[in-house]
Amino acid sequence: MNIRGGCAGLLAAAVIMVLGAGCGGAAPGSSTPEEPDVLVAAIPTVDLASLYIAQDDGLFAQQGLHVTIKKIPSSAAIIADQLKGQVDIGAGSYVGYIAAQASGAKFRILAEASVLKPGCRELVTGSNSPITTIGDLVGKKIGVNGTNSIGTLLISALLTEHGISPSKVRFVTDQKGFPAMPGQLEAGAWDAAFLAEPYVTIAGEQYGERVLADLDQGATTDFAIDGYVATQAWVHKYPKTAAAFVRAIEEGQALANSEPGAVQAAMAKSDSLPPRVTALMSVPGFPTGPVDEERIQREAQVMLQFGVLGTEYAAQVRQGSLAASMVAPAP
Repeated sequence: MNIRGGCAGLLAAAVIMVLGAGCGGAAPGSSTPEEPDVLVAAIPTVDLASLYIAQDDGLFAQQGLHVTIKKIPSSAAIIADQLKGQVDIGAGSYVGYIAAQASGAKFRILAEASVLKPGCRELVTGSNSPITTIGDLVGKKIGVNGTNSIGTLLISALLTEHGISPSKVRFVTDQKGFPAMPGQLEAGAWDAAFLAEPYVTIAGEQYGERVLADLDQGATTDFAIDGYVATQAWVHKYPKTAAAFVRAIEEGQALANSEPGAVQAAMAKSDSLPPRVTALMSVPGFPTGPVDEERIQREAQVMLQFGVLGTEYAAQVRQGSLAASMVAPAP
């Protein structure tokens, strides 16, 4: 575990008080959620361990919530459904949400889920691939779970820092997402693939696939990866529900920080993973407390820098108004 908490109970109590106030002023147990049934669309990665811990340990139930988790291939795949009111909360990469916000959508980051650490996001090649250097990627296809996603961004940064234009590779989206990608890579669908844990470990254990590059480096070291995001309209309509959800997630984050076994158990159950995978998988940092606006601002700046966010949004990014609009309370 890369980020350790102190006593999980004390930490959880502290962040619950802070986040409860930030999402509507409700202390634990003092306010009934307006809507107890919450649908969360989530990418199946270890970054969202707190979501599965909160579900398995009854933390949502303690807050008066009944949470249904729907697994999705990428955040981009669910944003349109959130804007239509068909999904309550998205749990996944910030990249798609920042891009949508820049073009006029109104989202609110309820809580942070993960910060990049070594081994959590990797560029992987097949077991018999001739690719051994970053330079070998020129002219090759790279599988990602979503085009113009966090994978596109991290790999673009890596290529640029090795003197290679991202336009020299072809990004190809796998519509089934991370669970299918190790098998697709070994079958020759692409020359390399962007994988998140626990699928990096699965790729190595099941197929003998090899890590070409760790993506926790350079401009994206300790990068904000995933968060829990709702539309501002949903937060405005259900402030007590949002506050209850955040309190449960913060307890889950505290447990993820302090109890590696809780992360392993949650991922084993959610993805039916064997112990050899959960014991070996790398884990990210699990931030607690109010959403860090500086981390979201850095994300937007790197998106702009590497062309994942269009230059027409440069003023919003440089002024900080784009990040602020996702962190500040909904009007």
